[in-house]
Amino acid sequence: MANLSLRIIFGLLYVVIIVASTFLGTPYFELLMALSVFFSVKEMAQLSQNKTIQYIWYIPLLLCFSIILFTVFGAQKLDLSKLIFIWIIQMISLFVSYTSLRKRSKINNVSTSIYLFLPLMALAIWFNQSQTNSFEYLLLYFITIWIYDSMAYLVGKKFGKRPVFPKVSPKKTIEGTIGGIILTIIIIFLIKRHLLDIPENVVLISLVVIFFGIFGDFVESYMKRKLSIKDSGNLIPGHGGILDRMDSIYLSVLPYLILISLFR
Repeated sequence: MANLSLRIIFGLLYVVIIVASTFLGTPYFELLMALSVFFSVKEMAQLSQNKTIQYIWYIPLLLCFSIILFTVFGAQKLDLSKLIFIWIIQMISLFVSYTSLRKRSKINNVSTSIYLFLPLMALAIWFNQSQTNSFEYLLLYFITIWIYDSMAYLVGKKFGKRPVFPKVSPKKTIEGTIGGIILTIIIIFLIKRHLLDIPENVVLISLVVIFFGIFGDFVESYMKRKLSIKDSGNLIPGHGGILDRMDSIYLSVLPYLILISLFR
């Protein structure tokens, strides 16, 4: 019960921090992404057993400050072609990391750090350069992730019987996944109709975010299973590490930004 209370309290705090930074705008959201990159890469270095000061501090700090440099002090505009290129690099990095894990049960720290850094960097730059409805668009993205996670958990807990990938994540069920998707789309449609000024293609956009969010969740579950660990860290009480909390975000951000660039 104590762990559940911690999970609820720090889960709400996590949501409040993201919503507040989004609402306050520049430079608060960009600084939050910079800090997220720092802790993500630092945590990954610890999981990859690269515990030297170079991997634990220097590289995370360098990537953190690079986001501040690219946003607060200006950066080249991210158009559709650049977003697609960044996404391709991220997927190549993911493939290299997966190959290393599958063959040697060891994390490739370089490729995995790139995989974590690129989407948060792109999101920070996009937010910094967007002038129209940036708050609404970001809120749509995060709400989609959060609602799906909640709905899939509730439906899965009540009706879930058949795991999607038993060897990777036995608690994620087909019933929870399908129920979570349906309920999320309904809720997002109602939000679009009554609350937020967001794209007409919101159902398609939400489906893409959910699909890649699920993909990111399974990627982290696979990593933890190969490393024989339960949580990626202990930064967030009740949730584990920042990788545990943001696993759905790393892989869904770039497809979302690409779609937004197409439909805006």
